[in-house]
Amino acid sequence: MKLIEAFRNPVTRPRAIIWTGVVLVALLLFVFVAVAVSSTYWFCASFCHSAQADTIASYNNSTHKNVACISCHEPVNANPIEFLYLKVEAAVGEIPMMLTSPKGFEIPLNKDSHVAMGGGHMTSAQCTQCHDLKTQKVTPPPGLKINHDVHENLNIACTVCHNRVAHNEQGIVLSNVDPKTGQHNQGHANFMTMDGCCRCHRLADDGQAEPSPFSSASGTCSTCHTANFDLKPANHNSPNFMAEHGELAKEQADQVAEAQAEIAKEPARKVSPDKYAQAVKDVPSIRTINECYTCHDKKFCSDCHGGIEMPHPADFVSNHKAEAQAHPASCAKCHNSGAAVSDSCSSCHHSAPNVPGYQFTTAAAWLKGHGAASQASGVSSCFKCHGPSDCAKCHTTGSF
Repeated sequence: MKLIEAFRNPVTRPRAIIWTGVVLVALLLFVFVAVAVSSTYWFCASFCHSAQADTIASYNNSTHKNVACISCHEPVNANPIEFLYLKVEAAVGEIPMMLTSPKGFEIPLNKDSHVAMGGGHMTSAQCTQCHDLKTQKVTPPPGLKINHDVHENLNIACTVCHNRVAHNEQGIVLSNVDPKTGQHNQGHANFMTMDGCCRCHRLADDGQAEPSPFSSASGTCSTCHTANFDLKPANHNSPNFMAEHGELAKEQADQVAEAQAEIAKEPARKVSPDKYAQAVKDVPSIRTINECYTCHDKKFCSDCHGGIEMPHPADFVSNHKAEAQAHPASCAKCHNSGAAVSDSCSSCHHSAPNVPGYQFTTAAAWLKGHGAASQASGVSSCFKCHGPSDCAKCHTTGSF
C-alpha cells in the first residue's frame, strides 16, 4: 500500500520509480546470474548430482566431457519461459532427493534409461547440434551395417541406441551403493550391444515375452551383419560349450524372469507426447532380452532336443512323464550319467536319498539294489511312474 501511495504522491513518485527500477534490475541480474551459474558443469556436479558420483565419473570418462550438461539435458533453442520452467521443475524434483541423499535416488540413476529413450527432452535434436549425419562420415564396427536414415524416419532418437556416449562407464570403478538393497552399483546396460539392438530387431518366434515394437525391424542376421561376419560367438567355440550350454540357457531364462517380475512391480513408464517418445514407448527393457534368443528362435532349441520344449515350461515337472516316454533319447542328452537311455530317469528317480547307502545314478545299479531300497523306504514313490503290473512284468520276463 505504501508503494502505491508513493506512486500517487507527486513528491515521492520519482523516488518510487527509481527504487522500483533498481529492484527490478537487481532481480533480473540475480535471475541471470542464478541461471548462468546453475547451468555450469561445476554446479551440476557439485550440487544437483553430487549424490550421484558415478554419473559424474562416467561423464568425465566420456568423449563429451567438455560439452555443457545443458547442451543435452535441455531442449534445443528453448525460449526463456520454457527454459526457466524446466529449471524450476528440475529443482523441485531433485532438491527433495538431494536432502534425503542417497535414499531419494535410484541406483544406478534411471537404470532403464526411459528418459534417454525419447522420454521428452532427449531427442535427436540435441545430438544433431554437433553431429550432422548428412556430412559426418559414419564408420560402423567391422561386420555391421547401420542405416541411420531408417531409424530417424521412424522417429527413433539417437539415445535409444547411443545411451552411454556421454556417460561412459567402461573402464571406471563405480562407487555408489543402492540404499534399498545395499548392493554395489553395477552400472547401466549399454544399448550399443546386440542385446540392445534386439529390443527392436527380433526373430519371429524368439520366445520373448514382449514383441518387437517395430514390425519392420527384422531379426535375421543379414539385416545388421555383413556377409563375411563370423556369426558364431566366441564362447560357442569352447570345447565344453555343448556340455555347459544348458546351464547358460537356464541362467538367461532366470535373469529374464527376474527382470520381468521386478519391472511388473514398477510404476508405468511415463511417456511424453512428443514424436520420439511415442515411437519408442513400447521398447522393452534390455534386462528382459534373452541373449540366446537374439540368434536362435525358440523352435531351434526344441528341434535340437527332439521336440521337447526348451527351456522347459513351468509345468514341465508335473507333466514330464509323457515327454520322457515319448522322447527318452532326447531326455538322455542332458539327463544321463551313464551309457543307457534309461539312466536319464534313474539319475533323478531311482535313488533313495532318505535311505543311507541307497544312492543310484544308473539303471543297472538301481536294478541290482532296488529291492532293498523299496523295502526300506516303501513303494509309494515308485507308483508315481510305475503301475503294479510293471513289477510283475519285470519279475516274470526280466524285461526292464
